Amino acid sequence: MLGKVKVAGAENEVESRGKGLDEVTNEELTRKFSMAFEEQFHYGCFYAYLKLKEQEIKNVAWLAELIIMDAPRNLPGWNKVVVPFMYHVNDDADLNN
Repeated sequence: MLGKVKVAGAENEVESRGKGLDEVTNEELTRKFSMAFEEQFHYGCFYAYLKLKEQEIKNVAWLAELIIMDAPRNLPGWNKVVVPFMYHVNDDADLNN
């Protein structure tokens, strides 16, 4: 998981092409929470659902900040959205790349 983290540089968060530690952690947690729905019914599904909804709210807030900053569409910051509910147990590939 830490192999995906970029080296810290002088770039700001919108213009950086690599993934920071928080982004990699969010992607990994989103993948795990999405896979909670693949097993039998248990109370972890409710917790995972709330956490995935929280991630959706973070995504909307991030996109709203980009719109407020009037960021050009070609910046890599537009691609830093982690899509919940897109991972499955049999998917080993990183779907955001």
